Amino acid sequence: MSNHVILRLTVGSGRLSNPLLACTILQVKKTPTFIRNKYNRRLTFSTIFYIVNPSVSPATNIDLLISKELTPSQKRNLLFNIGLPLELLVQDFDSNWWPLISNVWTGFDFKKKANGDSSQTYTCRLTKHNQSSTRKEGIPSNKRRKTKIRPSHLCFVKIKVQRFVAERKVHVERFENSPDHTHSLDESDKVKRPQVIRNLVEQEAIKNYRPPAILNAVKEYAAETMDLNSSVKELRLKEVTNIKYKVRGTLDAHLIGSPGREKNIQELIFFLEQKKYRVERYMISNKFTHGFVFIHQKQIENLEKYGWLTLIDSTHKTNRYDYRLFTLYIRNGYSCWDVGAHFFVSNEDSDTIAEALKIIQKFAPHWKPRYFLQDQSNVEANSIKLAFPGLRNGEQECDTIFCTVHLLRTWMSKIYDVKTRQKMIQAMYKRTKIGCEAFIQQAIDECPVPTIKQYIKRYYAKNNHQWALWARQHSPLLLQVTSTNSLESYHSELKRTTSSQHGLIGACHKVVILDQKKRTDSEYVAFEFCIKKISVIGVDDEILNELHKFPFPIQRMLADEVCAVEKRLEKGKATPGLTSLYCNCTFYHRYLLPCRHIFHEHMYGTTKLLTVDSWAKFQWMFEENGFEVYMHHELVEVDISEEIKAERAAENRRLAINELMEKTRDIYWRVEEKGDEKQTGALVEELKSCLEPILNNVRAKENL
Repeated sequence: MSNHVILRLTVGSGRLSNPLLACTILQVKKTPTFIRNKYNRRLTFSTIFYIVNPSVSPATNIDLLISKELTPSQKRNLLFNIGLPLELLVQDFDSNWWPLISNVWTGFDFKKKANGDSSQTYTCRLTKHNQSSTRKEGIPSNKRRKTKIRPSHLCFVKIKVQRFVAERKVHVERFENSPDHTHSLDESDKVKRPQVIRNLVEQEAIKNYRPPAILNAVKEYAAETMDLNSSVKELRLKEVTNIKYKVRGTLDAHLIGSPGREKNIQELIFFLEQKKYRVERYMISNKFTHGFVFIHQKQIENLEKYGWLTLIDSTHKTNRYDYRLFTLYIRNGYSCWDVGAHFFVSNEDSDTIAEALKIIQKFAPHWKPRYFLQDQSNVEANSIKLAFPGLRNGEQECDTIFCTVHLLRTWMSKIYDVKTRQKMIQAMYKRTKIGCEAFIQQAIDECPVPTIKQYIKRYYAKNNHQWALWARQHSPLLLQVTSTNSLESYHSELKRTTSSQHGLIGACHKVVILDQKKRTDSEYVAFEFCIKKISVIGVDDEILNELHKFPFPIQRMLADEVCAVEKRLEKGKATPGLTSLYCNCTFYHRYLLPCRHIFHEHMYGTTKLLTVDSWAKFQWMFEENGFEVYMHHELVEVDISEEIKAERAAENRRLAINELMEKTRDIYWRVEEKGDEKQTGALVEELKSCLEPILNNVRAKENL
């Protein structure tokens, strides 16, 4: 090898020396190199020694082995400012080299020979031979498009790429008398991104991720894995969004369906019936509105069994016809949320929605809803009254109650006075009707803003049974489920996959997929409901053994209550002093199970409340049922001493009647002090008309 020259390239330096480009590489050896920086610390670089023959060829022949050793950044630098010719394999050039630099060059001239060999001239993208046209005059500024004008004739570099079919090689060289670039590689990246970056975006777009997530993933991968930080830093969200829509357009063709609405609906009905859904289309002739209901057999079973409390809500922008999607949601016996039914409506009015509910009731004849939980929509409330008239038709009464989370969001904007809003929140969580009404009145009296006073009087003073929790104290289930958050989460998950550009069949495709996912999740929860056992550190073995006799979701709740005892001790709280398995806390009222206060008294107090019989009583609740035990379960307190119970009840009645009498006297004197005899007389007559029938009825019963 006496005639060979050894050259060294340190990978990571970002540039290759010119001698490498002027010779043919014969052999590659790799060894570590150590240097010291200005802080005298040793740095390690992977150094490649190239054994070359300077007299063989004027072009640098880069084989696959050397190509793999070069970083993408080094390859870009080689193809940006080409000093001497390069030779590469066709496949390697097309896959690993040209996509890195495709944004720099644009095609200028192309020639092809009879034997298949070709030659193409590329010019720098910043050459731009033609100057941009000027903006038209006389166009208002608010109607002008926001455009950017790129100057022309900035750079005149040209290269020639020759392809040799027989040798399967590509020869790249600078065009004759071509100058160097007048700009940096970063300037080219600002104008357009290389094809390799666009390929990364397309790969992520196929997975249907959201554009911001795609942008972050591509930037992270390109910078850390491919050493293309300078290329990817100019990538913008708008460009990612456009690429995604271009890619997904072909993949989502089946979701768009036929252009006509009628044909689109026929396609979705056929599709839903294939997926074992029962479908019925209907129309309200006097309002020119229509819709269609679809429900799976499994959903019918869930609705009939667990539809005592049903959540209802709608969502929009799932299809290009702006049909609103309504979903009925239930909680099954395994404490898992699942779908009850769906329906689309062309217009959100009470008659159209009521007709859909009647069709669902026809599909599920044993569905007897007692409560509908909704987000304070008057349209939904009126439609429920039309579909379920209640006792006047000889049916079970059906009430609508409001979501507390939605209510608080509304109050944040409508009741913007903080003190007044706090009073209303206290009224919401008050456990007695009298206490709730007292807080409402305080909020009205103490509110400094007249418009807020009027708002509370008009919308919340007379219907507190729909939004206040005192009206739900009789049912643990109503105390457990106070919001429609679970249904909103379902719609949120659905809208991540749907688009306002899809047809109705596209929306139904996504609904069917999500419904199947919910059924699968429910089956998994049901499988581990009575099998899975919880493991908790720091819990007494005796208590843990008793917890394992409950269903798994109950085990987790009780374990949290046991662990909360330690937090009570850390705060220095004393034992509650309970003498029975009854507590006035929220957890006990919701689940009728031992709470942290009962555990605290049992573990550190004088009374061992949780005996073997006590545990058996709680475990018996779930012996043959799951969470459906809470549907019709009402809290009944049986005191050991019936006399004490009677005394307490009598005292509560006396307090209630005294409070009512005080309120009546207070109202009378407020009217009397105004000096209006007619108004005072009207109040007295109204009180008489209300009280006389009640008093006469009581007297009649006493005389029997």
